[in-house]
Amino acid sequence: MKKLGFLIFLLSIGLTAQTNMKSEYAGLSEFLIQIKNFNYHDSKILAQNFDFELEREAILLANVLSEVELYHIELNLNNNIQNPLALCLNKLAFGYNSLYTRPYDTQSFKVFNDVYVFAKENNFQELEKFALISILEVYSFELLQTNEEMLLYLERLKNIKKDNADEYHYKMNLLHFSLRDIFLDIKVDDNFFLKFDSLMTNFSASHKFWPNYHSSKAVYQETKKQYAKAEENYFNAINLIKNEKFLRYIKFRSFIRIAEIKKKLIKPRLALRYIDSASIYKNQMDSVRSNYYLNYYYSSAYAMLGDYELGYRKFRKADSLKTFIDYERNANEISALNIKYQTAEKEKQILEEKQRAQTNRNWLIVATLALVFGAGIAILVQKNTTKKRKLAEQETLLKQERVDNLLKQQELVSIDAMIEGQEKERQRVANELHDDLGSLMATIKLHFGNVKGKDKDPALKQAQTLLEEAYQKVRGIAHSKNSGVMSSQGLLPAVKKMAQVISETNALEVSVEDFGMGERMENSLELSLFRTIQELVANAIKHAEATKLNIQISQYDDNLNIIIEDNGKGFDRSNLDKSKTGMGLTNIEKRIEHLEGNFTIDSVLGKGTSIIIDIPV
Repeated sequence: MKKLGFLIFLLSIGLTAQTNMKSEYAGLSEFLIQIKNFNYHDSKILAQNFDFELEREAILLANVLSEVELYHIELNLNNNIQNPLALCLNKLAFGYNSLYTRPYDTQSFKVFNDVYVFAKENNFQELEKFALISILEVYSFELLQTNEEMLLYLERLKNIKKDNADEYHYKMNLLHFSLRDIFLDIKVDDNFFLKFDSLMTNFSASHKFWPNYHSSKAVYQETKKQYAKAEENYFNAINLIKNEKFLRYIKFRSFIRIAEIKKKLIKPRLALRYIDSASIYKNQMDSVRSNYYLNYYYSSAYAMLGDYELGYRKFRKADSLKTFIDYERNANEISALNIKYQTAEKEKQILEEKQRAQTNRNWLIVATLALVFGAGIAILVQKNTTKKRKLAEQETLLKQERVDNLLKQQELVSIDAMIEGQEKERQRVANELHDDLGSLMATIKLHFGNVKGKDKDPALKQAQTLLEEAYQKVRGIAHSKNSGVMSSQGLLPAVKKMAQVISETNALEVSVEDFGMGERMENSLELSLFRTIQELVANAIKHAEATKLNIQISQYDDNLNIIIEDNGKGFDRSNLDKSKTGMGLTNIEKRIEHLEGNFTIDSVLGKGTSIIIDIPV
């Protein structure tokens, strides 16, 4: 059992860690979706919900992407970051900063590829898609030759794309690589743009995808010699860009391509004007490539104007810059091949580790199932034993309950017999007092009234008075023992009459309060309750040393409540002598329980006693 508990503890820790990781993945996925939609401001707001490391690196990435080459802070890889997701964002920020500010440095491709491998290994598709977009960005910068490797990355993006933004990035890269390399097997035609146009309707008119779409579509229209449409789309792209630094390169490209259109239309002076406009937006950190394009287009424009000397100088400058670009590109290709080789080796190692992990996981599952199966059998055996023990205990309890119920029934029968006996005895004594002794005393009284001269003899007069008093007392005792409950008056009048008689003795002031007493109850129930009240009042007279006693009788719906309170000396029930209490409080309590009621005693020494009776009627 201890081993099972430890295993469950380990599994719970694993599940908690997995839940936290899924939560972190979900938050970062939302951030990356905003990033790939160029919503850098919203992405930074989302980043504020991350932990410190992840928030810092997420905001850094958003800043680098929005500022591009104008982000002048030189970044370095921070390998001290503990959070692996934060480290991936740090690598992405470093890679883009290197791409924008040191375009011929091979670090961009390497770090983007590291993030791609991590995302695949951890099945984090949103991060994998962004890593693929980043790798394709390196190819888009023309730092690496478009080739079959590039097509593999593009194919992977096609297989895992899900939303409209993914589709945009896939189609845009497909379009760029098709326009750059005619030898690639990529089909881009009017039908392609019909689908692309349909996709773009999903984005608002202010979405930052539109400038690149207009500019890229214009390049395609140039290849079809649709110069008017191409120029219109270039200007659409230029006019949509406000102050977004990350879109400056589109203005540079659009002005350069408009200049090229003007040359084809034999308008060299207009071409020079647009080349000048393009120079305003050239990438200052990638001046080699920007200057190559500017000098190359300047040379052909000046040649068309007849300024061959200036055109030649511009051409020589462009040619030398082209040589440098080719050299750097070849160096990048060699470095990229080395990175791909290392990546292939690492992926092979990861695959082997996954296979080993799967084998270990299978053995762990088998061991866990065996342990759980064994534990299950043990638990079932234990439960069966426990169930048998509980059944035996329940059987013993049931037997004891039957004995207790039998004793209780016998006790209640005894109480009923005692009460019935007391009633019969009271009735017999009352009848004898009324019929025999009462009649005898009435006869004596009659004869005594015929005695002559009784008015003259004080002794005889006193005897007659005493005789009358004795006669009235015998009648009172007879009526008291008969209680009056069996008469037509009922419980409440009988209790009030009893209270009046007791109060007249001046030994105890008894008051009766009633509420809701309407129709009479069953006569036997009224008689039983009256005898109970009578016994409790008698106990108060004999033992409580009280001066006041209050009886409250209330009926609420189907419930009767009786409260008897005195201001006497109170008592400790545990020291009560039952032999001196008539029916006995215990017998009264059992009688009330037999009526399915509640009997409560609240007594404090020196502060009186309250007895509460609740019964259903």
